Amino acid sequence: MERRATAGRRARNLAFVTEEYTETALHFEAARLPRLLERHLLLGPLAFADLGCGDGPLFSALVRGDFIGPERPVYAVDLAAERLARVAARFPWIEIVVASADAVPAISDGALDFVCSTMVMEHVPDEGSYLAEIKRVLRPDGRAYVTTVYKKTWAWYFRKRNGESVLDPSHLREYTDVDVIRRLISTAGFREIALERRLLWFPLLDPLLFRLGHRFTGLSARQSLLRALRAPRVPIPGYYSLEMILER
Repeated sequence: MERRATAGRRARNLAFVTEEYTETALHFEAARLPRLLERHLLLGPLAFADLGCGDGPLFSALVRGDFIGPERPVYAVDLAAERLARVAARFPWIEIVVASADAVPAISDGALDFVCSTMVMEHVPDEGSYLAEIKRVLRPDGRAYVTTVYKKTWAWYFRKRNGESVLDPSHLREYTDVDVIRRLISTAGFREIALERRLLWFPLLDPLLFRLGHRFTGLSARQSLLRALRAPRVPIPGYYSLEMILER
């Protein structure tokens, strides 16, 4: 009985965090694919999934590059049904799946050529289970593009948790040691194709846009205007995106 009550509390807390994040955060549509991803994508159309995709910021660029299309199965996976509805409105042929990135039973073993999962690893309770799920859904020699937050020990950001700078208070961890990441990759049974660090930049207009959230739908629909407004940026001291290409 106590175990069920604890599980119920965890589910309610997760639902609250997901709802709050969905309401306040925007995932801006990518003007182009990240360079590391573009260099290592396989020829399309691919059987593909974006795990923890949010509003699906990469899908438009993937379609433009002929990496995905209605000819092959494509999955958008996220905990927030409202975010997935925005994906479905733009791409009706993409199968939306409400699920955690570390447990996606709707996707069969070895079904996919390629998996993307950006800035999710720092959110999942168990990184090993998360990487194991990515490996499970990939075919032999299939690839994954995975990113997470990496920071120097002296990194600074205006958001705090327990007195420590954090990029996002909802993160369960922010990595400070690349060797820790490499051990996780090796233990999960992946081959590391590439691993790069990219400095993170802060668009100065984002606090206002995040406060507005998706309520300002007119602006959200004008991606070219959003890109122009978000162009003024400053580097976040000591914070990086750690980008990985993994092969099963």
